[in-house]
Amino acid sequence: MKRHVFLLPVVASLVTTSNEPVEDQHSEAILPVPSGYWSFFGLYDGHSGKETGIWLADNLIPAVAGALADLYSKFATVSSNSSPPIPAESNISQTIKDTFNRLDDDIVNAPLETVFSSNSKHVATTLLAPAYSGSCALLSFYDSHAGLLHTALTGDSRAVLGRQTYDKSGNPTGIYSVHALTADQNGWNPLERERIEAAHLGEITVSNGRVMGMGIARAFGDARFKWPRDVQDRLKREYLGRTPLPNVKTPPYLTAEPVVTSVAVRPGDFLILASDGLWESLTNQEAVGLVGLWKDLRSRGARDIAANSGGVLHSAELPVQEPDAGEGGEDDTPRYRQWGAEKRFVSGDANVATHLLRNALGGADVDLAAALLSMRAPRSRVYRDDITIVVVFFDEQDRRMSA
Repeated sequence: MKRHVFLLPVVASLVTTSNEPVEDQHSEAILPVPSGYWSFFGLYDGHSGKETGIWLADNLIPAVAGALADLYSKFATVSSNSSPPIPAESNISQTIKDTFNRLDDDIVNAPLETVFSSNSKHVATTLLAPAYSGSCALLSFYDSHAGLLHTALTGDSRAVLGRQTYDKSGNPTGIYSVHALTADQNGWNPLERERIEAAHLGEITVSNGRVMGMGIARAFGDARFKWPRDVQDRLKREYLGRTPLPNVKTPPYLTAEPVVTSVAVRPGDFLILASDGLWESLTNQEAVGLVGLWKDLRSRGARDIAANSGGVLHSAELPVQEPDAGEGGEDDTPRYRQWGAEKRFVSGDANVATHLLRNALGGADVDLAAALLSMRAPRSRVYRDDITIVVVFFDEQDRRMSA
């Protein structure tokens, strides 16, 4: 008999606004399947409006789940044994990529036929709103039977896995290791820069870390960087479309195709998904250390939480491994420098996402946190972005037996 251990995700999430209306969205789903369950965690950091992020929150997880169900069904029909099928990681990755691309086509190109046949400015304005707006997308898919976490990124949100470390005797050290599951897709990323410049020879496409003036190299929507010029000219002329950008000569410049990574999940692991607003204040190591601190305090009980709630920690005191040399362990987060403040961290929040947010927006400096949170748009956007945080704990909750 082979024992399958299913790790049950426990989720905490939070959205804090800077833009009005807020442009960040998130969605989650845990779906029962014959082999156990599938878990999806999605985060959508919108820009130039809220419409694309809302569209993705409604449609991305159902579309990816459906495409994966079709994929797993194909493997089940060719499987010669009774164990549930597990497609290769490359097949899962390609299915997710294909679904992202198909949905972006639904946003950007599919409405055009209806618009051009309608002769209605109102129809055009309504149907093309998600195309003119834009959004990053970060999606994690966990298959409980395989024990694998697949993470797809389009844009510059970020996913980081935290993991308890153990000594040579197999005892937990109380220190957490950091595993980056994504790499920010912007003009500072050499792979993104090389990809875009190779596709648009002779054009200035990337400058000062920005792609065509945008802070990201991949996105849903943003059709002004994807539509052919003749389409944009007609939309401008007949349907109240935006003026074509003068530097858009050989679109498309942006793609919604994600980079997908896979990792085996262990009991006690936790996943942090967050929009770039969090990572402007916290490094990967700090975020993992703060969640590890919160988790350890909660496991000890209310008395230890109360005893530690007044304590102040610096980055070096967090329970997290220092990165190896050359792995980018330097603190390049800009916000605390902008605020003229020192990073000093505190604990005591009942919600782990609130704990991360508090320490991203001032930490022990209560006056700074109050000032940042009391600002209204548009001034608030100068000092902080919308911040969405999703934290997932993988704990061993259910054991099942199978032949």
